[in-house]
Amino acid sequence: MNVVFSLRKDQKSKNGLAVIYWYISHNGMRSKKASSGIRVYEHLWQKKYASGQNSKPINDGLDNLRADLTDLFNQYKSTISHIQEIADFYLKKESPQISMLDLYDKLVEKRSVGVARGTITIYNNFKKNWLKPYLKSIGNLNMEARHFNYKHLEQLKNFMLDSGKIKSTEYLEKSLARVKAAVKLGYSMELLEKDAVAQYSLNIKHKKREYVYLDIEELKRFAELTFSEREKHLELARDLFLVQCYTSLSYGELKDFNVKKNHIETDDWEWILQKRGKTNGIHYIPLLPEALELLKKLEYNTTPTANHTYNQNIRICMYRARIDKYMRSHFGKHTAGAFFLNSGIDINVVQKVLGHSSIKTTEKVYAKMIHTWGVKNEFDRVFRNK
Repeated sequence: MNVVFSLRKDQKSKNGLAVIYWYISHNGMRSKKASSGIRVYEHLWQKKYASGQNSKPINDGLDNLRADLTDLFNQYKSTISHIQEIADFYLKKESPQISMLDLYDKLVEKRSVGVARGTITIYNNFKKNWLKPYLKSIGNLNMEARHFNYKHLEQLKNFMLDSGKIKSTEYLEKSLARVKAAVKLGYSMELLEKDAVAQYSLNIKHKKREYVYLDIEELKRFAELTFSEREKHLELARDLFLVQCYTSLSYGELKDFNVKKNHIETDDWEWILQKRGKTNGIHYIPLLPEALELLKKLEYNTTPTANHTYNQNIRICMYRARIDKYMRSHFGKHTAGAFFLNSGIDINVVQKVLGHSSIKTTEKVYAKMIHTWGVKNEFDRVFRNK
């Protein structure tokens, strides 16, 4: 029996690594080619082995593969009718089929590097609230990923829509795109023979997204609310939300704020240094007097309650301030963007403060929030005095 290795040059990774394939031959019979899972640079491959100073682990892996196949052949050679059976024994032994849920976990693991904690929470919540219930609804909770195809993706989309709980088509699209990405990852890692959903079009009609924020008058009424001694929890929610409105911090950033790590003082300004997950960079946020006063009042302890309780308390405060808008913690960042732009801050600076990786995001979303009061102030400044 002979084990033959060859390089699959048409399946290179972005780094230029190609997969080494193998087949076995015996008495004029040959098995089908199969992947070894070992990759090597094309210029370092010498027909039967890898060359170069760091090639030993690669060649050791090939030697181990050859030894395993030889052992199988010696064990079953008297009972097989074709050499392909030896290859099948090996592949069945070495390549257990991965489930769809486990494959999704691999995607989460791959994407968890350098992103905000809240993003990973969204990934995990989708698996818990939608992917697992869908697989359970079709009676196949442990479905193997190789059986998942475009029909299942379409069923998953309808399963989510029929629940009546999906308020954002953007969330639906991103969720299904993650499932597609998981299948694509499985194919790239050679856990799957094909990407069965690559050509599937999501075909989702988007609803117009409304970006809610407080204008200057609403922000003033919200800040002027008073509370009794028994309503300290509401006062805390009000103060924390105002910090968000004046700094653009998200709920997660507010929760993780550490005065020693995130706060510095210079001659002219006090700053918040915040690492933003989407850009993975440190952003400098000047502390306005309103935000600084609130932080001192809170003694720099900005830990909110659980997000759903925090949002509930924010909405109670909104009701008391006669603000007829459905608010949640993330809209504090919306308000910050609108507040900065309407106050005359250049949009390129607003982009940096908000932590957007592209100016297009700021232009698309926040530039639309410039309200009439911002226009009025600017026209007053330029024309009325004249």
